[in-house]
Amino acid sequence: MSRRSGQNGYFSRKGNQWHVRFYIDVPGQEKRKRLSIPVCPISGPGKKTLPERIRRAKEIINASGANSEEHFNRVEAANLGLTFGQQAERCLKESQSRKRKPVKPKTVCCWRSIIKVWLEDLGPMPLASVDNLAMKELVSKLHKAGQSPNSIRNVTNVVKMVVASAKNEQGEELFHRKWNHEFIDMPLIVREELNTPTFSAEEVSRIVAEPGKYKMLYILLAATGMRIGEAMALPVSRVVDNCTPSRSSTPIGRDSSVPPSTTQNVTSTYLKRLRPRSASILAGARTGMYSKRIPDARTASTT
Repeated sequence: MSRRSGQNGYFSRKGNQWHVRFYIDVPGQEKRKRLSIPVCPISGPGKKTLPERIRRAKEIINASGANSEEHFNRVEAANLGLTFGQQAERCLKESQSRKRKPVKPKTVCCWRSIIKVWLEDLGPMPLASVDNLAMKELVSKLHKAGQSPNSIRNVTNVVKMVVASAKNEQGEELFHRKWNHEFIDMPLIVREELNTPTFSAEEVSRIVAEPGKYKMLYILLAATGMRIGEAMALPVSRVVDNCTPSRSSTPIGRDSSVPPSTTQNVTSTYLKRLRPRSASILAGARTGMYSKRIPDARTASTT
C-alpha cells in the first residue's frame, strides 16, 4: 500500500452520463476489480464542469475505499486466510522470542489459558472480522458468565493484543482498530469495589501462632510485604544473617534462558526497608520464637 500514490480515476462516456473508472481490491481475488460509477449527466440538468467532475470523482473513489489503507489491509488479510487462532499462536511465540522486552513464560501461560477458556469461539474467525461487534458479543458472554469488570478487561486486552500484532512486511498494522468502549458496553472498573482482601496485624498474629511448617513463610510475608512469588524465588540459602539477599534469585516458573527480572531488586528493597524489624522476627523464628504482633509493612517502613 505504501507504494501506491492513490487513484484519481479517469472519465468515460456511457450514453448521456460521465462515468469515473478505477480499480479496487476485492477479498479472495489476486487481481483488482475495475469499477465504473456514474458521476453526472453530459448535458441537461445536473451537468457539471470539469473541475466539479474531478472533485466528484475523488469523492466517489474515496467513499469506495479504493484508496483506503484500512480496506487494503483488510483485503490482504482475507486473501491470506488469517484467522484469530492462527494469529494468536503466532503472537504468543513472537512475544517470547523477540529481543525487545520478551514476555515471561508465566505471562504467556496466562494468555494461553484465557484464549483456551474464553476465546475459543474467536479461533476460526477471520482476523479481519474481529472488530467492535465481535468484541461486544464477547463482553456480553463474559458478563453472563459472571466475570468481574477487571476479568473482562484482562480477556479483552488479549484480543486487542492479538489483533494489533498482525503486521505487514513493512511492519505496519494490518488492522487499525478504534475500539469503541461505549458500543462494546465495556463495564467500568470501580477500584473501591475490587476484591482486595487484607489481613490486620491481629489476624496475622493469630495465623502465625498456629503450629505448622509454613510459619516461617507467613512471618516473612507479613514482615516484608513481599509477594508470594518473590518469597518462593528466594531460598533460605540466599539470605544472610542481616536479611540481605546474597545473590540473585530466579522467580518460580521462569525459564533459565530468559533474563532475570527485578525480583532481586524488589526483594532487596523490602528487606533493606524493614531490616531492623524483619531481622528480629526472622531471628526469633529461627530459634522457635516469634513476635506476638507482626508489624504492619507500611508502619515499619516509616519507623
